[in-house]
Amino acid sequence: MVEAGSSTERRGVGAKLAALRERRMWTQARLAAEAGVSPTTVSGIESGRISRPHFGTLRKLAAALGVEHGRLLSGSDSHAASPLSLDWAMSSGEDEFERELEGASIEGLSSLSQELGEEQNRLRRMYGEARGSEQRRLIKTMIRRVAANSGSVEASITAHEGNRGSDSR
Repeated sequence: MVEAGSSTERRGVGAKLAALRERRMWTQARLAAEAGVSPTTVSGIESGRISRPHFGTLRKLAAALGVEHGRLLSGSDSHAASPLSLDWAMSSGEDEFERELEGASIEGLSSLSQELGEEQNRLRRMYGEARGSEQRRLIKTMIRRVAANSGSVEASITAHEGNRGSDSR
């Protein structure tokens, strides 16, 4: 288990919090209001400036986001429990994402490709319903990230299929 104050855990909690917040299309201020904490606290946790957030604060943030508090606290091995899931794809760093794709099965890649496609469609619908330029910008950022991840998955599928073809010769 990763110690609560370690640098790996700090990056993990902040990154997971930001990913979950962005998935809901919330600003830091909205999350803070929903959780009953200050916007400075949310910003500090996400950026890593608050290196050891109070457990009660994390519990409030998790409740506001509708997730178990353990999801914010779990170490990097939490992705191993659900490899190639949409949540993992959106919260992992670029290097981790690409590394995992390299060793993934064609079935896992295909499943992730389908999830990313569904997410892209969901975000496009949300963009059409968005009110205000800030919300539209946030949604466009998410669409770009999903599209980039989708492109990497598709390239991995193509490479996987190419390797399968050369193995059978």
